[in-house]
Amino acid sequence: MQYKRNAKLGSIALALSLMLASSAWAQEEATEDLTKAEVQEMYSSYLADEGYRPHVDSDGDVVFKHESKTYFVAVREDDPDYFTVVLPNFWEIENERERLQVLIAADEANAKSKVAKVFIIKDNTWAAIELFLSKPEGFKGVFPRSLRAIDNAVGNFTKKMQELSDESID
Repeated sequence: MQYKRNAKLGSIALALSLMLASSAWAQEEATEDLTKAEVQEMYSSYLADEGYRPHVDSDGDVVFKHESKTYFVAVREDDPDYFTVVLPNFWEIENERERLQVLIAADEANAKSKVAKVFIIKDNTWAAIELFLSKPEGFKGVFPRSLRAIDNAVGNFTKKMQELSDESID
C-alpha cells in the first residue's frame, strides 16, 4: 500500500514538474517571439511615460535625451532579454597621446564603476550598461539606476582624464 501511495505521489510530482517546465519553455518562447517593433514600442512607451521624448533611429534603436546628453537603448530582436543603454560620443579623441590617456581613464572607470563600461569607437569614447534580464519588461525596474551607473562611469572617466591632464602640465 505504501509503495502504491509513493508511486502515485511520484507520478503527480513528475507531472507537476513537466507542467512547470513546459510553462517556463512557453514563456521563453513567448519572449523570443517579440518583434523588433514590439521591443521598440515597449522602450518608447516607457520612456514617454517617464517624460522623455524618444524616437527610433535608422538603426532601429530608441534614442532619447537625458540631462542634455543623447542616449540610446539598443534593440536586439534576436535577444530581447539583453538590455543595453548607450551614451555615445561623450569624449572626442583628438590625437594619439589623448587616445592613450583615454585608454588609461577608461580602464580606471571600468574598474571603479558597477555594471557600466567605457570604451573607444574610432575617435570617440562611449559609455554603456549591459544586462541580461529574466524578461524584457524587467528593464523598467533598473532603468533609472542604469542611467546613474553610466553617469558614474563617465564621472570616474572624466576625473581620471583631468588627473592625467594635470600630470602632463607639471
